[in-house]
Amino acid sequence: MKNFMKNFMIKGAPTCRIVYPAGLFEKRAPKGTDGTPKYGAWILVPKDDKQKIAQIEEAFMEAFRELQTMKFTGKTPDAINPKNNCLIDGDKLADTQNGKDMFRGYMILNCKSGDFRPIVTDLQKRVILNGVPMPGLAVEHISDEELHDGDYIFANVSFWAYNRVAQGIGCNVHAIMRAKEGQRIAGMPTDVDSYITPTDYE
Repeated sequence: MKNFMKNFMIKGAPTCRIVYPAGLFEKRAPKGTDGTPKYGAWILVPKDDKQKIAQIEEAFMEAFRELQTMKFTGKTPDAINPKNNCLIDGDKLADTQNGKDMFRGYMILNCKSGDFRPIVTDLQKRVILNGVPMPGLAVEHISDEELHDGDYIFANVSFWAYNRVAQGIGCNVHAIMRAKEGQRIAGMPTDVDSYITPTDYE
């Protein structure tokens, strides 16, 4: 069972950055698992952008309150297992895993999109394909831009609570708008399979 929350646009100046954008264009299964391939990416939100952090935390807590209304073997959760949490503290990630220092100073949204390919556009609302065709799309609606690791973006996402085999909070990414080019995140590997880690939430 899962309850979807209302979609919302992360508001304000484009300070968020995209990481692992290849997953927005082609489904990928978590490395080392036989899990179902999904669309998805990481969105980095700088901790010093207080407006965005407050907006995201408010939406996340709305989903958590929904989670608390669900029953799990007669109990309601008072906390979320970190591995079932789509909101990741970049500082804690850097403290506990080697080679993750590039995430310091960020909150990370680990976004998924199941069978729905997220819409990715440029500022003129032309669709960015990154070389992966989208059937039925007219040529005049296709952008000549590409979305790269580290680019600055606007994003439309939603949080949701689920209580399947595990219980937690997930994040769906619905649309990404590329705002401007950004430098590739320092030290980031280029092979997406080398850095996507398994998560239990669906």
